[in-house]
Amino acid sequence: MALLMWIEWAHVTKIYQSDMEYKEDHMENWARNIGLLDFSASLQSGVTVILGPKGSGKSTLLKLTATLMLPDDGRITFHTATGSYNWSTGSMMSSKATAEFGWLKKRIAFLPMLNQLHQDTTVELSLLHMAQIYCLTDPRKKSCEIMMRWGLTAYRQTPLHKLRGGILKRFVLAQSLLIRPIIWILDEPTKGLDPLGKKLLWEELKNRSHERITLIATHDMKLAECADNLMLLEAGSCRRLGKRSLLTAGVAEGTVAAWYQTMQVFSEMKNSFKM
Repeated sequence: MALLMWIEWAHVTKIYQSDMEYKEDHMENWARNIGLLDFSASLQSGVTVILGPKGSGKSTLLKLTATLMLPDDGRITFHTATGSYNWSTGSMMSSKATAEFGWLKKRIAFLPMLNQLHQDTTVELSLLHMAQIYCLTDPRKKSCEIMMRWGLTAYRQTPLHKLRGGILKRFVLAQSLLIRPIIWILDEPTKGLDPLGKKLLWEELKNRSHERITLIATHDMKLAECADNLMLLEAGSCRRLGKRSLLTAGVAEGTVAAWYQTMQVFSEMKNSFKM
């Protein structure tokens, strides 16, 4: 059976500019500014959980894949049922490619880490306006359904800037799902999420169509158990990528947490041999 959708990263590099003065340790400073370095990988539809220590490039990978940033080098290719789309500095210089990419951008939803929203509009009106912007059929019905699904009905008249904690996180999750994205990208989705939200998120991930792509960067090992695939990042590169069931079968406990811990031990041993 042919794959309906997959993403391919080919030699993707992203280096962040730094205001630090270059002294004798300029190479060490440069290394700390690496987002991704010659990153190559490909994955198919399903839920992929991205793991790695702080600074390994997880958030950079998500932002690039969400088309919020352009890579400095390399390309990201989105293969869909309607065609293939390249995201790179070179391709975006073409007006034709930019116009064609607009279709895909409207079907990618990105959930960043955030602590507060600053809009005065209410939960209900914000969801309704978004449904109208994306030309959803029966936008009022769709916005009401997503509020009920994520336990937000009691907060429908609450201004967004007053949302806090788990309620805020549930709102942005609901908002990201309103357009029924074919690519759903989540950065630490359980951070600040309340128990109800965690339950609803787990159910959403378990019921999500496997013809769509979900990317999750997380340190929550319980959430990681929902993955079809695991990707391990290290220093801006893909160290491991494979089926969760196969990777975790190699550790006695059979859990993502145990597998990740084992991989970190191997990494520390490898680094100690280099010194």
